[in-house]
Amino acid sequence: MEFSLHCFRESNASDEALAAFVSDRLRGALAARGCASLVVSGGRTPQGFFRLLSKERLDWTRVIVTLADERWVDESSPHSNTRTVRQGLIANEAASARFIPLYRPASSPADTAALVSQDLRILPPTIDVVVLGMGDDGHTASIFQESPHYQAALRNATQQPCLAVSGKSPVSARITLSAPRLRNCDSLVVHITGQAKWRILGQVASTESDEFPLGFVLNTSTCTSKHVFWNP
Repeated sequence: MEFSLHCFRESNASDEALAAFVSDRLRGALAARGCASLVVSGGRTPQGFFRLLSKERLDWTRVIVTLADERWVDESSPHSNTRTVRQGLIANEAASARFIPLYRPASSPADTAALVSQDLRILPPTIDVVVLGMGDDGHTASIFQESPHYQAALRNATQQPCLAVSGKSPVSARITLSAPRLRNCDSLVVHITGQAKWRILGQVASTESDEFPLGFVLNTSTCTSKHVFWNP
């Protein structure tokens, strides 16, 4: 698989470069079509990037933002990715962006996924920018190798933008965008830090099978702008 590698000595430089990269792509989409779309991941790694991107001056009223995945918890939970994005990204200049959470109250994760799939219909067929993380096992979003829903998430078995899956503790019930939905984008970015994930990235990059979820997402011809931003 091919991708462009962007390496930095420390996280601030990586966050600044990534914020500039993403904002540039969003501006280009706004200029070309009058609207733009962005998918991001939660967790600790993107928080500095979120703060910097939220201060970029562009017409955020015409930008749709959503998540690659979410735990089946409401926004009050410390495990909520929605909470992280609202606090870090949907603020400052970006406070006016249209944000679509992947959690809605329902009787089951599957019912939530069905509701959210309807919300996600406003996304264009091709997302402008997708920013993903990677776990220490090579998973991305909430697409886990050991999950009974692994192949369903890889192959889009539900034919919906997102689906309910089983993940890891502390919250095993998850909602995730499917691998085909994540792959269908103009720019695909992986944002990782640390030596351990650098080593895993090497394994992912050298494997063409379905062994690593991130490898499956990256190994696509539907997106030709693929990038990895990394710092120790």
